[in-house]
Amino acid sequence: MNKKTFIIIFLVIIFSVFLIVPIKEVLIHIGKWDFYKSDNWKVVEKTKDPIYDKIMSLEANIENRYNNYFPFYNEINSMFYDSIINIDSLYLNDIYLKDNNDGDHIFYDKENKFFYLVNKYSKEEIDERLNVQASFYNDINNKYPDINLALYIPFRYESTKAKNINDNNDKINVFLSKLNSDIKVKVFDSNTVEDYLKYFYKTDHHYNSYGAEIAYLDIMEMYELENTLDIEHEVIRTPYYGSMAKSTLLRKIKDDLTAMKVPNDLKVSNVDKDFKPLELSDRSNPFYDYYVKYFNGAYGEVIYENDTNYNRNLLIIGDSMSWQIDYLLAKNFDKTIVVNTKYSPWTSKDLILKDYIEENKITHILFLREAKNIVFDADNFAVDKKVVR
Repeated sequence: MNKKTFIIIFLVIIFSVFLIVPIKEVLIHIGKWDFYKSDNWKVVEKTKDPIYDKIMSLEANIENRYNNYFPFYNEINSMFYDSIINIDSLYLNDIYLKDNNDGDHIFYDKENKFFYLVNKYSKEEIDERLNVQASFYNDINNKYPDINLALYIPFRYESTKAKNINDNNDKINVFLSKLNSDIKVKVFDSNTVEDYLKYFYKTDHHYNSYGAEIAYLDIMEMYELENTLDIEHEVIRTPYYGSMAKSTLLRKIKDDLTAMKVPNDLKVSNVDKDFKPLELSDRSNPFYDYYVKYFNGAYGEVIYENDTNYNRNLLIIGDSMSWQIDYLLAKNFDKTIVVNTKYSPWTSKDLILKDYIEENKITHILFLREAKNIVFDADNFAVDKKVVR
């Protein structure tokens, strides 16, 4: 192969790489390619095969190592996704970047400058999953009529956009209509860009501390309890690049990581003394997960205890959306147990709800998880199977 031929082939490859992305986006934009039914992006989901799951975990671990220890790799990835944004923004406002580890599609909103997620399911799949979840909550309500059962649903802006899976905007209302009338429900519906940017991170899938305060006060109102906490807010880290920025290694936009200033003085009976230290850990990697480290709720079970006589005990079945406020809620109950079925011991056993309620004298149950998982179990955590009624 002569030098001229090699150069031509090299240029064709480079040109093709930069051309295929905008062509794909145009086809999606004009309706010639159904992005939501496309199988062009591999989605890896957890299975019950321990060997397969370990291999997938190893793959994710290797990717994290690249992100943490190879700055050149970070820069190349960042340049790649930045070029996608720059090219596609010439004719698109909503720009597809890649899939995250849960198979959600990461988009960039050029006009308002934030990342958002679009889930991977068809309308038919969502309808089926929604029915399963509604039946799960109704079943708990029917079997334990003396329990104050509540669902809190932080419904993010992207989940209500009309483009998100065939008018998914209406799914929350469909879901609510299927629940028993005596189940307490409140929706934190950030259905405008202004609300979204005020209460949620632009680069991450969590609400910021201002959104978390709304969630806390909403839940107190649901349970008809009076808040006695004096809440202030502080910026604990800037710049902060959350989970969606980490997936693309983009620093095009940034957040301030914020927290509520409320003393964490509760007794925690079953984890080490470093639980939820609410202390910042500085790292050289800009994509270090400061949210997880600061709020540190990655435990299967945590028990808070108060020296009070409220005669009420709370069971929170939550995920990382509960980490900012579980200890605030715990100040209003004699005992608060926080369960996250993603972690041990629930990875190897089920939660027998009847026994759990009796042993801990539970009077209130709160489901506080991402909206997409409460409504249709988007990440396949199968809490409806893990919690045995």
